[in-house]
Parts: sequence; C-alpha cells; structure tokens
Amino acid sequence: MIFWKKWRAKSQLEEDLQEHLPMLERLVASYERNPQIQQELLQEVVLAIWQSYQQFAGNASIKTYFARIAQNRCISHVQKAVRQVKEAQVDPNECQLTDTQLDDELVRQQQYQQLLNKIRGLPLQQKQVISLFLEGFNYQQIADICGLTSTNVGVIINRCKPKLMNE
Repeated sequence: MIFWKKWRAKSQLEEDLQEHLPMLERLVASYERNPQIQQELLQEVVLAIWQSYQQFAGNASIKTYFARIAQNRCISHVQKAVRQVKEAQVDPNECQLTDTQLDDELVRQQQYQQLLNKIRGLPLQQKQVISLFLEGFNYQQIADICGLTSTNVGVIINRCKPKLMNE
C-alpha cells in the first residue's frame, strides 16, 4: 500500500511551462539586461501564458505558442521603456570554481553577454527573428510567430548574422 502520494498532480500547463521555461528565460534575456527586471518580465510572460492557456487551439506547437506570447510581452516591455540598467555586482567570496574553470566561465559569460548586447541593439523585427532562430525555431515557425513570410525570415537572418559576428 502506498502511503505517500503526491498531493496534487501537475497540470499540463505546469509540465509545458517546466519544459519550455529555459527558452522563455533566454527570450526575456534578449530583451532586458537587468536580471531583476528579467525576472519580473518572465513573471509577466508566465502570467500571460497562464491567462491564455485555455484558449490554445493547438494550431501550432505549444513551444511556438509560448514563444509568441513571450515575444509580444517583451515587445510591450521595450515599447513602455521600463528599463533601469544597473550593473550586477559579483561577490568574489561566493565563487567556488578553480581559476581555470573561472576563466572559462568568465569567457563564456562575456561572449554570451556580447551576443545579447548585439541582439538588443538590433531593430525590433530583426531582434524578434534572430532570438527565435537562436532558440531553434525553423523559418516557417518564426514566420508564423512574427507575421512574416518564411522568405523574409531567411533574408532577415542572413542580414543579421554578419552584424552579430562582427564587433
């Protein structure tokens, strides 16, 4: 006899959010630099998903549906200009990595931040397309989310790549 059961089974929404939360976090990070504001924006995205989840008709994948909601929320965020950029401070006593690991992690973080900064500097439509492309969406899925043709998506991606690769 099983005495310990889960008190509440996870809903389908919770499972879907758990699966796609890393993608949502990266999309939010591509629009906002400040980690605290990123968290607030992510909460807004999750709330919007929760509010509209019952209306999901299944015409697209759940990943595409979540990405579209996240893109729309992030665009609204940018348009409202709710930015308060502050530099994050790191306490060196909190680091538990060796010097080599720390150097490797620092280089990786710097490259990631440089890429995010370049993405943030792109015009809105290019930012949308390249963010979704980096998340692994195909041209047709990006076109559906952004209201473009797949040909336009390809052109935008090909024009953005040199901008992101050059310093």
